[in-house]
Amino acid sequence: MRSIMRIESTLRQALNGPNRQDVQRAVGWDDSQVSRFLSGGQGVVIEKIDALVAAVGFVLVTRKYLDAIATLGEVGVHCECARQGSGECGKQ
Repeated sequence: MRSIMRIESTLRQALNGPNRQDVQRAVGWDDSQVSRFLSGGQGVVIEKIDALVAAVGFVLVTRKYLDAIATLGEVGVHCECARQGSGECGKQ
């Protein structure tokens, strides 16, 4: 069974792990700010959201983009059948 990656658990792991200082540097936090954030006593200002998310290896994409990539993966990015007017690859 596949585990679902959540931003919260990823942030907790990163801020408690060996890369903590890299994440701290990305958002300009000291140890006390990290502690307050993890305990729910401090939030993230909007100007730092992108830096925090990127520091733990996530990128923001739209659902529409993911749906398009899923469709391309299913149909075939290099579908020669469709290019030649023969329908979708793998469908007869």
